[in-house]
Amino acid sequence: MEPCALVFDLDGTLWDASIPVAEIWTEIVRERLDPNRTITPEQVRGWMGKPMDEIIALAAPEIKDDPTIIPEFSKSFLAREIEYLKNHPGKLFHAEKRILFALKEAGFRLYVVSNCQTGYIENFLSLMPEGLFSDHMCWSDTHAPKRVTILECLKRNSETRAVYIGDTAGDESETHGAGLPFVFASYGFGKASNPEGVAASFEDLSRAIEDALRGCSFPR
Repeated sequence: MEPCALVFDLDGTLWDASIPVAEIWTEIVRERLDPNRTITPEQVRGWMGKPMDEIIALAAPEIKDDPTIIPEFSKSFLAREIEYLKNHPGKLFHAEKRILFALKEAGFRLYVVSNCQTGYIENFLSLMPEGLFSDHMCWSDTHAPKRVTILECLKRNSETRAVYIGDTAGDESETHGAGLPFVFASYGFGKASNPEGVAASFEDLSRAIEDALRGCSFPR
């Protein structure tokens, strides 16, 4: 394979933070909205990948139509999640660091683009060797659909050939909307309908990337 940029989704693709995220979201909504509410890891997995404003509306439906509460609640909600994950990080996948390092050694440039707030990707990167990933961008950087953030990240780094790796139908749609081939991380949280490559586990990633690149012409 001729090396190119590999742009990764985060939740369900590079780590599973659904348990600690459910813990802190439950704590927040019980304090602020409903003392009997529990947000489960299963709910979190189903919401992952959506823009943060949509996730907050799902986690706190009582306030979604109240413009006097939303800004302050959202700011507190996002800040407390970031702080909690510093000491309660997500779980990495089996052999993840070894495989990512091998891809980098083979000449691929690694990036993370996620529909999250500033600080969330940084919590993940604190678990990685310094310099493994070349750059990252999130929803807070663009406040735009993921396809826009993907393309902005590639433009900022002068990348012209790229594959996006994600785990949901939304990732697939946004990737194809950006004109890129999509590798579906089927070990993650969601589904895909027409990916160019499928990785059943992290160990399967190199083969899936090769499948996605085969027959692709760039720029897409």
